[in-house]
Amino acid sequence: MTSAAIAIIGGGISGLSAAWTLHQRGIPYRLLEAGPSLGGVIRTEEKDGFVLEGGPDSILAQKPEGIGLCRELGLGDRLIPTNPELKAIYILHRRKLHPLPEGMMLAVPTRILPMARSGLFSWPGKLRMGLDLVRPAGPQNGDESIATFLRRRFGQEAVERLGEPLLAGIHAGDPERLSILATFPRFRELEAKYGSLVRGMLSAPRPKPKPGTPAPAAFYSLRGGLRELVDALVARLDTASIRTGAAVRSLARDGDGYTIGLDGGDTVSAPRVIVAAPGPKIAPALAGLLPEVSRTLAAVPFASSATVLLGYRRSDVAHSLDGYGMVVPRGEGLRTTALSFVSTKFAHRAPEGHVLLRGFLGGVRDGSVLDLTDEEMVQAVERDMTPILGLRGRPRVTRVFRWPSSTPQLEVGHLERMRAVENAVAAVPGLHLTGAGIWSTGIPDSVADATRVAVAAAEGVQ
Repeated sequence: MTSAAIAIIGGGISGLSAAWTLHQRGIPYRLLEAGPSLGGVIRTEEKDGFVLEGGPDSILAQKPEGIGLCRELGLGDRLIPTNPELKAIYILHRRKLHPLPEGMMLAVPTRILPMARSGLFSWPGKLRMGLDLVRPAGPQNGDESIATFLRRRFGQEAVERLGEPLLAGIHAGDPERLSILATFPRFRELEAKYGSLVRGMLSAPRPKPKPGTPAPAAFYSLRGGLRELVDALVARLDTASIRTGAAVRSLARDGDGYTIGLDGGDTVSAPRVIVAAPGPKIAPALAGLLPEVSRTLAAVPFASSATVLLGYRRSDVAHSLDGYGMVVPRGEGLRTTALSFVSTKFAHRAPEGHVLLRGFLGGVRDGSVLDLTDEEMVQAVERDMTPILGLRGRPRVTRVFRWPSSTPQLEVGHLERMRAVENAVAAVPGLHLTGAGIWSTGIPDSVADATRVAVAAAEGVQ
């Protein structure tokens, strides 16, 4: 049996952030990761000069915790912004790419003329979206789905051409089931404050860059990919305190502390435990200690997906690739749900004379995608994108990343269920909960919540 002041279950970005917080405070910890490597869904590889991101490829700058952690780890000079010049996002409609109208902020139009000129929406659809300015705010005392919210504010076309591929697509989910409060709470906040999303977006303060300086980017990455963040964390941590291949099978109270049972029979004891593993994966281990929490976490759905990277010679792609990428509404009948123009979005992603594309398959709308072979996935993206982008020949580089049950589906009522979970966990001394599918989904939120939990766990530790 080994022991530490605090045990951390899970070695993704949440677990590593918790370990870093404890490390900075000089508090002994033991991090247990079930898999063979650390970093969770952050996965970067390099092949023939291409930087291939298998999981997330960027960090939202609006929430400072992710960028702040990079700078804290000495990676400030490695941060690279999204392309400030070519930043269009395209929506596929009737097999034609339509850029989001200028001034469109996610699903909210803020400029009349670009919206009027856009071929993405019909005139009845445009007029219906304009009614947001006069429709009263809806009830603010309950949750609703992304689709219900957008339909209420902007109409059905907005659900089909923005809500499903863009907003729900970020979470590989179904807009009729995903919670607006758990995924895009700012929309409800703007509605409550201004009575209209359009007025809210126009009224919201925006940071103004200093004269002569470029506007800050919305997203950043690292020159060599986001794996640099994981590697920097691991390099700063005590490797003797980290154990991979350590799947947790049980968690039980033992006097004033806990005994953690691992596959293979080993045990770890600790007065305090931070659980930073996805809910369904850790739920069986919690069954004996908190059966209701275990059932709630096990019931959080996670969608499976695949990321398909294709590296082409520039001359083999007819499209200008003058933007960050495209999303594909379900009604288009394609298997590819979205495609990033990676080498346009970020510098240093493809060798000279080449471009890199990143396709997304699966999610709740294609639950059987992982039944395909890697080559079948590559062919699916090629088949979908060839007539749209003018692809010629085969790609020079391909890579498929498979993500079984990896994307949490924060469905209507999720926050209420997680508050009940947190209240139950808070009643058990020394036990703390964070990680994907609880409160956070992106890197900044995961870092922030894990840091909060680690600070709470460290209170009173000598």
